This record gives sequence, structure tokens and C-alpha cells, in this order.
Amino acid sequence: MNRRAHAQRGQTFPIWAFGTLTVLTMLALALSYGQMVAWQIRAMNAADAAAKGMLSVQTTQWNETEAVLHASAVEEYRLRVTMNDLLETIHGDGGCTKSTPTQETCTSIYQTLRHNYLDALQRYTNDVSIMGRISAPGWTQQVSEIQAALAQYQQYCGTPEGGDCSFDYTLVEVTPRPNTYTEDVYADCCNWVVGGGTSSGNQKLDLTPMQLEIVTCANVTPWIPNFWNWNAHSYQVVGRAAATSIMDTQEFLWVGSMVDPASTSGAVLQPSEYPENASDQPVGFFNNDQYYRIDYGGNPNIADNTGDPSTVSGGGYYYTASYPGLQAADGWWTAMPIQPFAGNLTAGVNFSCK
Repeated sequence: MNRRAHAQRGQTFPIWAFGTLTVLTMLALALSYGQMVAWQIRAMNAADAAAKGMLSVQTTQWNETEAVLHASAVEEYRLRVTMNDLLETIHGDGGCTKSTPTQETCTSIYQTLRHNYLDALQRYTNDVSIMGRISAPGWTQQVSEIQAALAQYQQYCGTPEGGDCSFDYTLVEVTPRPNTYTEDVYADCCNWVVGGGTSSGNQKLDLTPMQLEIVTCANVTPWIPNFWNWNAHSYQVVGRAAATSIMDTQEFLWVGSMVDPASTSGAVLQPSEYPENASDQPVGFFNNDQYYRIDYGGNPNIADNTGDPSTVSGGGYYYTASYPGLQAADGWWTAMPIQPFAGNLTAGVNFSCK
């Protein structure tokens, strides 16, 4: 009886061994599948980061252009008003006098205005020169710069300036965004609009938003052969990502009236200037030097052109040619992910694999 019971207990070992082997095999397959998923996510993240990063060649250029255009517009407005002030002093208008000792003489005001005019002219000339350099690269050069940037991105892989060293990066397509409008993003004191369409017609190619697609690829050796010594084959992981240039923010500024959020003293954006005085202060004329001061919020010949133009009547902005002011609407561009669009691709033909 004891011998028979011992023999029956020995029959459970094959079942236990087979069950353990099955569990280990399932665990190995699960870990292998997890490795594949992790590599695929890694490939997609690498492609997405590269697509949005390479598109910054265009978006950065356009943002720099916006900034310089704003600066040059301010200088141009300053030049126009200062030139008008010079004409007033030549004719003895605007409160200056040629003889009264208690007031600034037209000659002294003219000299100060002339000095400020020449300074503004030099700044405006510099802005125009910078604008020429920034806006010079056209579509073809932008594409070349993107290709060069992607090569450098791969060269410096593993550093903060580079990509993932496990992948080859390939720029598979760069095309204009195939639509007839650009998205409208607008915000001011009273409205907020996102979306919609702004007709762009047949704009110049150099001013057309790009869309590009990048592929990342790597040959991955599974970990199973190293552990089980099985004859498992390596496999490819491919990531595809595309992006396009969009204007995601537009700032409409009540220049001369809106408080600068960066100011600690509550100063407005482009406050009034007094070019007739080297210290940029009123020289004491009536109506706060209304005939000489530069007021970006409206007509400098209106004494009460201060405050928020959307609520103050009789001053600030007037949307007619007879009441000039400087309106500023600056749009800022960035890259937005989109669905891959390059169609069917083949490794070794359309892209390389590391």
C-alpha cells in the first residue's frame, strides 16, 4: 500500500513541470509583447518630437518677422509724428515761441526734435535691415534648413540638442498645407475667436504654412534569445508623425491705453512720448503738449485721447483716417500635430532604418 501511494504521488511532477513551463512561456511572451509596445511608443514619441521641432524653422522665422515688423511699425509712427512736429516748429506753431523767454523757443525745440528724429530714423533703418535678413529665406531654403537641422538632430543624439540614438530619422515629405484658408485666432479686450477660416487666396509659396512628415525606424533585437536561447528574429519599429504651422495666438493691443502686464508701475504699452524734450517730459505747454507729444492711442491733437478706447468717448482710437493711432495685432505661430499624409512607405526606399 505504501509503495502504491508513493508511485501515485510521483505522477504529479510532469504536470507541475509542464504548468510551470507554460506559465514561464506566457510570461516571456507577455514581456516580449510589452517590449514591442514600449519600442513602438518610443518610436512615435521620437517622430512626433522631431516633426514639431523641425517645423520651428518656419514658425520661428515668422514669429521673428512679426516682432521686427511690430518694432518697425512703432518707429515709423514715431517718425511720422516727429516729422509733423518739426514742420510745426518751422512755422512757429504748436505753442513754441521765437522770443518769449518763459517758454521754450522754437529753435531749441527744433534742435531736440531733429536729434530725436535722426535717432528714430537710425533705429527704423536697423529694423528694416533686420527684417530683410529674417524674411530672406524662402520656401526652398526653409526646406534645406529643415533637412540640415534633422541631420544635426540625429548627429547630436543622446544630448539635449539631439534625438533618440536608437532611431534613424527621415524627412519623407514637405508640402504646402493643402487648403485655401488659414485658421483665425483672435483676441482683444472684448472678443475671443478660435477657428473659422480666413481666406488667403493664392498667397506666395514662401508665405504658405508648411506641413511635413518624419519617419523614425529602428531594428530591435528581442530579449528572448538572450534568455531562452530561442531563435527569435529581430523586428522593425516605425514611427510616423506629421505637423503643420498654425497661428495659435493673436494679440490685439490697445497701444497707448492698455496696461502692460509686465509693468510693475501700471505703465501702458507704448506710453505717450515728448520728443520736443531731451528728458521725454512735457515742456509746460497747455493741454499737456498736445501739439508735440506722440500718443500711440490716437490723434495727438486731441487733448483727452487717454484711457481705454473701447469705453472712452472723445479720445483714443478712432477708426477713420482723420484720427490716427497705432493698432497692433501680433500673431504667434507654432507647430500642431496632424495625421500622417505621405501615403504608403517602404523601409529602405522611402526611409532608412537603424
